Amino acid sequence: FRQSDAMVDQLERAEVAEEKRAVFRALTRLRGAAITSFDGIARSQTGNIDEYARKAQWRKQHPIHHLAQEESDTERWAFPDSTDF
Repeated sequence: FRQSDAMVDQLERAEVAEEKRAVFRALTRLRGAAITSFDGIARSQTGNIDEYARKAQWRKQHPIHHLAQEESDTERWAFPDSTDF
């Protein structure tokens, strides 16, 4: 009986090992498919960002107002006509 039990145990271990390999292969394929899908989405999103960056230039839509240019007329703001000295 011990020899039969040992043979059955060995067969069960072989089946478990094959099941583990099959699951690993399936998960590896699934991971590959998920990565490929994610890469496609990432490329599409990057393309959308590049297209937006070409069309909408933030600095043109939001110009810089330099304080020196806005306040360059010192006669107007530093010495106004309506002062009471």
